[in-house]
Amino acid sequence: MTHKHRDDTIDDAARTWLIRMRGPDAPQLRHELEAWRAADPAHHAAYERAEAILVQSAILKGSVRHGQSRKSRLAPQRPFVRRWLTAGALAAAAAMLFVAISAGGASLSGPHGQNPMAAWAAEPLVTRHGEIRSFRLDDGSVVTLDTDSRLDVALTDNARIVKLARGRARLQIATDVRPFRILAGSGQVTTTQALLDIGYDSEGMIGLTLSDAAAVIAPAGQTTHKSVMREIPAATPLVYRADDAALRLGAQSSDFGDSDWPSGWAEYRTVRLDQLVAAANRYAAVPIIIKDPAIARLEASGRFKISQTDTFVRRLAQLFDLAVERRADGIYLQRR
Repeated sequence: MTHKHRDDTIDDAARTWLIRMRGPDAPQLRHELEAWRAADPAHHAAYERAEAILVQSAILKGSVRHGQSRKSRLAPQRPFVRRWLTAGALAAAAAMLFVAISAGGASLSGPHGQNPMAAWAAEPLVTRHGEIRSFRLDDGSVVTLDTDSRLDVALTDNARIVKLARGRARLQIATDVRPFRILAGSGQVTTTQALLDIGYDSEGMIGLTLSDAAAVIAPAGQTTHKSVMREIPAATPLVYRADDAALRLGAQSSDFGDSDWPSGWAEYRTVRLDQLVAAANRYAAVPIIIKDPAIARLEASGRFKISQTDTFVRRLAQLFDLAVERRADGIYLQRR
């Protein structure tokens, strides 16, 4: 058997499995499918290619906003039995899948580079400047987004994938047999259940802290190669460059070190005033400005409500006996 013929045979089998797993016997076939995928890395890769093509023709539901009531969702729903494809979309997807695999089995490129998942939810999760907000996904996971953040979501029968486009997120990932994949810059985190923070800083770095459970990280686009997967140690803040294809991990800087950020508070043992003000300016409608280098070098410690600008400025003025001058271009802190 030639190499190409073998690949075609495996792709045909993957296509058959994918269609069978959309049928009523899917629960009974799950164990047999997983055994087939585990038997050969080529089987696993072929199934992922086939699934990617199918997903690209699907229309995914938008995620349910945490805390919002929707009358159309009052009816109870059984967990994990929703189907993301209508009958018409599934038929079209199956036809597209057949054509694509018969033409050589190459997966279609998605809207985010190497990522094979193209069918993101129509409505991304987004926060405005100064806003911290929580959302509940349809799988039961809860996402908290920091100010100026965006998370794209794709949930299918076989995978849960999110992409952090900007900002910072805390993900409380619900237990599920489907893997949960988090794309951020040049890295992809994979887990089935975890609590973690991930986010961008102003220097093009991505900070990552796993608080609970287990997860692995690999360069985006190389996630099927076990040799490049690394376990993420719990409670160890890590950082990598968003554009580093080699995904070199390092120690996380203080920019990411605030574990209480979803509450809008920040706590520091010691922090320079200019660094503290920079953190508060991420939420401020107009910037807080310190022009005096001597004031900027002052050090503070304690707990600060950085998401509430007026409260924050008032406390700094009291702590350091500073004058506050409000102008059109900002809030100025200076000596009395």
